[in-house]
Amino acid sequence: MKRQIISFFTAALILICTFSLNGFSVGDVIDFSRDGVTLYAGQEYQLKMKSGAAVEFFTSSDPEIVSVDDNGIVKAVSTGISTITAADPNGNQAFCTVTVKGGTSPEKVVLEKSFITLTEGGSQTLNAKVLPEDAPDLRLHYFSSDESVAKIDENGNIRAVHSGTTVITAESSSAAVYAMCSVRVLSKKGRTGFEASVSGSLFTIAGDKKSNMIVVIKNANDTVESKTDTEGKFSFDSISQGSYNISVYKSENDKEPAAAGQLYVGSNHMDVTCIINGKDIVCLFQNENTGTASVNEVYLAKGSIELNVGSSYDVVFRVHPEDAAVPKMIGRSTDEDVAVVDSDGRITAVSEGNTTVIFKSSDGRFEKYCLVKVNAPEKNTGSWMIITIELSVIVLIIVLFSISYRRFNKRKENSERISETVKDRGETE
Repeated sequence: MKRQIISFFTAALILICTFSLNGFSVGDVIDFSRDGVTLYAGQEYQLKMKSGAAVEFFTSSDPEIVSVDDNGIVKAVSTGISTITAADPNGNQAFCTVTVKGGTSPEKVVLEKSFITLTEGGSQTLNAKVLPEDAPDLRLHYFSSDESVAKIDENGNIRAVHSGTTVITAESSSAAVYAMCSVRVLSKKGRTGFEASVSGSLFTIAGDKKSNMIVVIKNANDTVESKTDTEGKFSFDSISQGSYNISVYKSENDKEPAAAGQLYVGSNHMDVTCIINGKDIVCLFQNENTGTASVNEVYLAKGSIELNVGSSYDVVFRVHPEDAAVPKMIGRSTDEDVAVVDSDGRITAVSEGNTTVIFKSSDGRFEKYCLVKVNAPEKNTGSWMIITIELSVIVLIIVLFSISYRRFNKRKENSERISETVKDRGETE
């Protein structure tokens, strides 16, 4: 009897604990990133949850004013106010009030800059405006995705707080009409006392201006971004002196650059013309072959390359100062079965694998490394595909012939049986 009572209470305790854990999820309460948004009739807006909380379903208190789908996209149907409710699998709920206005909606928010770089403690005003300029409501509201990095006040004044990256959103009177600016805050630590500004232009090797491209320069201490205008121009302010990797992206969402190279920033303002040549960026303000000043630094246009078997790459060297001559650089490959290098700095891929090409100046002052990855040659699957198809056809013919032959034999046997039956009947008669 005692054992039954103990078993009963044990089972009850387990059920109570299970119910408690399922019914209460401490610290896992969902919430919208915003308590309320304003839209104009006909507009759509994606509601967002804090910390990417999982949502089982969304509902609208008045679908005739605002509808919502399973992904949290709301559509303003008619003027009025509706409350959107989100619920997670544990039954926790969050609420967002959507106000729908009538009349003319703003069409666009325009920013003077899409990228801003600041140093900790620095500040800058984000200039933005609503279009069309005769819209009934030209007010803007500003938000920072990470106020621990940078804050922005109601007038668009940005204040850098701590090193990192944040996104500033300038939103019109409609939550569906906005523009975003990426803000990079650099740490004061590790920066040299020499700072300069860079004004540049980006072109293709054919001389075409490259507009709306993302230009990124990066080294161990700094990462700075800019965006080319309609004339292909870009600029960087308050850049520390030193060598940078420079990369160009076609859009903010691209993970791999369209082209890359190296850039040396001096202690004064610099004007540079960058030319995209295939996957390489060449900075024309640097002198490659002639010069009178002594060389302080030599570096590679690309510190790592990727080749296919049989292809080649001509190594490009840069120097500082820019009016110095490029010294003679002699290269050797640590694994010549993978790639070889000639006296002119041309690297040729031999077989699949990885190797390092080491370049040393003839006077022994400089030594640079280029990492080389060689991809395996693409397999020619065309002939195998043809053979496979031919074999399949042959097998199909054999199968069809076998089926036809069996049917023929069966018909022959039936015919012989009928003949024998007829013969037997005749003899009997």
